[in-house]
Amino acid sequence: MLKGLRAGIWLAVAATLALAIWFTRAGARWPSLYYMTGPSMEPTVMAHEYFLAWSPADRIERGNLVIFRFEYEGSAYHVLRRVAGLPGDTVAMDSGVVILNGEPQPWPFRIVTPAVYRSELAIEGVLFDFGPWIVPPDSVLLLADTRDMDGWPDSRFLSFVPLSDIEARAEVTLSGRRLP
Repeated sequence: MLKGLRAGIWLAVAATLALAIWFTRAGARWPSLYYMTGPSMEPTVMAHEYFLAWSPADRIERGNLVIFRFEYEGSAYHVLRRVAGLPGDTVAMDSGVVILNGEPQPWPFRIVTPAVYRSELAIEGVLFDFGPWIVPPDSVLLLADTRDMDGWPDSRFLSFVPLSDIEARAEVTLSGRRLP
């Protein structure tokens, strides 16, 4: 009886492993749990909120929230940012308004009330004007939602982010709220 039970357990483990390998090779997407440490993506994802992101991040579109890998001073970070420009897009910023392919884009996340902390660059207004930049092939331009506070690290500081550095696409908070 015990021998048959062990064989059944091993068979179940082997079948589960085989299915996982098959789904991965077939392009299935897997969710990962992430934690938002700060306010850079509020009110879309609040500081200290958990959210799910699926890997691989296929079919990236403007407006998607993506996780990209960022290395700084010997440490690696997973950063959540919004896709503002795709390969071939012409992107500029004028007084904080993103100009995409010649058209001003809405920015519903602008902070109206003064923040307790603002970076020196934000105070000087350096963060609000750039470009026009043409997004190169195999790259995207990423911006924080609350970019008038700082937004570091986003494409204003890092330049374009290679598509190969994008690890996942965020889609839902742990409370079940869909992310735009």
